[in-house]
Amino acid sequence: MNICYISNSASPSKNASSLQTAKLCEFISKQGHSVKLILPHTGFNKNFNNFYNIKYKYNVERLKYFKKFPIGINYYLYSILAIINSNFKNQDIFLTRNFFVSFILSLLSTKHILEIHDDIKIEGRVIQFLVKYMNILNYDPLIKIITTTKTLKKQYQVYGVKKNKIQVLHNASSLNSKFKVYKKKNYLKIGYFGSIFKSRGIKMIIKLSKLDKKNKYYIFGGSLDEINKIKKNRESKNIFFTPHIPYSKIKKTLDKIDVCILPYTSKITVSGNVGDISKFTSPLKIFDYMKLGKLIVTSNLPVLREILRNNHNCIMINKYANENEWLRVIKKVSKNFKKFDKLRKNSFNYSNQFDLNWRVKKLLSF
Repeated sequence: MNICYISNSASPSKNASSLQTAKLCEFISKQGHSVKLILPHTGFNKNFNNFYNIKYKYNVERLKYFKKFPIGINYYLYSILAIINSNFKNQDIFLTRNFFVSFILSLLSTKHILEIHDDIKIEGRVIQFLVKYMNILNYDPLIKIITTTKTLKKQYQVYGVKKNKIQVLHNASSLNSKFKVYKKKNYLKIGYFGSIFKSRGIKMIIKLSKLDKKNKYYIFGGSLDEINKIKKNRESKNIFFTPHIPYSKIKKTLDKIDVCILPYTSKITVSGNVGDISKFTSPLKIFDYMKLGKLIVTSNLPVLREILRNNHNCIMINKYANENEWLRVIKKVSKNFKKFDKLRKNSFNYSNQFDLNWRVKKLLSF
């Protein structure tokens, strides 16, 4: 099939949405489809294929972003321009995470799939109006909606979307590895990967590094400016910061880490420290951790229990706002790391259900 993906995410960038789109398009291409990815002319000045470690290449087309106009107007102008430049009559199907693109494609009677990762509340008022009052998510040319969690599916049913219109497809990893059995360790390397917003638990990791003198803590993410601001309050000598690393280096970096932690707070914000995605989030990093057989220690958020099970394929912290509870668990793991091989193995085996080849087949089954 000829498949066009219209994205409005800056790319390459440190955003998980850009990574997910880039790898999804790669695995669609891998399965023999002709893929065109349309992007705004924004993002890091780095080679797209190298940054995301793209092996099965596809056509990437960049469109000018109208910097003269406010962000909201840019969004609508770009969406229209992307469709015009897509040669849409020659495309078999469109994929997008852009609600306005979906609306225009429906008006053009063009088949497409809309992937949704967040509640409509973080969108602008125009999009909220189109969804809630014009019922655009039930239009026939939109052949199906993909949500990344069951919780998010239920939320859109509340907004009036038909149950059979929505398919739940959890995120998936593109990484591959054999399960590794570790030798006894004198200390653990404990790692966090991702944004370093306040709600991602960075303060908790810093507190742990001060309380736990045995193990070493590593934070991979954020810009140099963001890291330097955090470092001003750092007194611990066993915590190390590295700015955001490209996905092409993520496996090599993760291989050096023993425990991956996700010390989320009860409210998880997005870029700009706004919104709250704690009810619907499906962190891409979890699926990478599972694929590499890492021991996962995480805050016990209800949405994460769609994938993770405490004391089966991870350790979940109930009192996750309490640093002493985190410290207690870390000490327990550190005392006998090999004891948790079963949890790592369960996680590794379960990850086979969340492979990108599998996700693409499910996505394109209609």
